[in-house]
Amino acid sequence: MRTPPFILFLLCALFTGCKSYKHVNVSVLTQNGTPIVGAAAHASPMYFFNPTDKNFIIIGPYDILEPFPAKGDTGVTNEFGIVQLEIVTESPLDLQVYAENFIPWKGQIAITAKGDAEITAYPNSSELQIGIATVQGISALN
Repeated sequence: MRTPPFILFLLCALFTGCKSYKHVNVSVLTQNGTPIVGAAAHASPMYFFNPTDKNFIIIGPYDILEPFPAKGDTGVTNEFGIVQLEIVTESPLDLQVYAENFIPWKGQIAITAKGDAEITAYPNSSELQIGIATVQGISALN
């Protein structure tokens, strides 16, 4: 009678995906290092699409190729300018930060092979300083 629970487990793993996540503290500061309270940070998965206009047997044109994509996360900074986001460990996520009276910041956040979080800025004119908040302070500002 162990077969039905095992099959159920496999089906659940197949349909929900097998992704692992890590909590990352992201800091949002002004250029002079002042924490920004109430800034919204949004991490979203970057999907892989079928880039052709031809239909395939299983997928159609511009369909998402990954059947169970990672989930994103969103949050608002606290009084220290820090927000905790849950980041998937297998692939980078698109990161956008919005703060009142600032141009939105855009970039990527990813977990490296060593298990550290890494933020990379896209070319933009935002004055926001985005980094990884650590116990010792802020590191890797972008």
